[in-house]
Amino acid sequence: MTAIHHRVSGDLLVEVPGDTLAGRRLAGAKCAYANLVNAELSGADLRGVDLCLADLSGANLDGALLTGADLSGAVLTGASLHRADLVDAKLLAVIFGRASLRRADLTRAALRLSSAAGVDFSDAILTRADLSHADLHGANLTGTDLSEASLSFSNLTDAVLRHASLVCSVLIRTDFTGADLSHADFMLAALNQAVLTRSNLAGATFRQAVLGGCRGLETARGLTEIGVLELESLDVGTLQASLDALPPRMLERFHLPPERVASLRAALTLAGA
Repeated sequence: MTAIHHRVSGDLLVEVPGDTLAGRRLAGAKCAYANLVNAELSGADLRGVDLCLADLSGANLDGALLTGADLSGAVLTGASLHRADLVDAKLLAVIFGRASLRRADLTRAALRLSSAAGVDFSDAILTRADLSHADLHGANLTGTDLSEASLSFSNLTDAVLRHASLVCSVLIRTDFTGADLSHADFMLAALNQAVLTRSNLAGATFRQAVLGGCRGLETARGLTEIGVLELESLDVGTLQASLDALPPRMLERFHLPPERVASLRAALTLAGA
């Protein structure tokens, strides 16, 4: 028998036949506060399991079924969740601590307030996921599908989002300082007061995107190499802050020929007088 104990009291929570939890069916089990450090849970059926505040540090959850599971407040430091199914899972305030979620399916998952600095989300599916107020500093989101996801108020400084899809994503006050956004797709995305300081925008797509009150655009790299720049909206504040620093080729892609730029500069100078 394999026993799962409470991480604090040591009380028995669940007992499963056999000497491993790999591939076992634990759907719906009550495992809050469970001690599952370095547990072998690959391929396990954990659908709807209560793993709130559980310690899963170093656990192997590759290919595990965690659909609808609640891992709020859990510790996943160093855990492996390659190709894990986390559709509709609750991961509120989870400490990921450089866990690996490569190719995991987190469709509609709630990751609000999670600590995921340096985590590997490469090629993961995060469609309609809620990552608001999350710490994703230095995270690897290469090729990740973030369509319709919310990353509002999140920290993505120095994160890597090469070839990521952010179609229809909500990016209110998202901090992309130093982030690699090359070849990312921002079609129909809403970037309101987002920080783009020193980010890499080479090859990125901004088809019908909205840029409002964005900061640091003038310091971004790859501005003249942006793939598609057909903005739905660009507010005066963003333009005013970056007008003098943006290269002429970039201004032309905003449909601002030299004569119109001169007129705008004159108007903004008059308005500020």
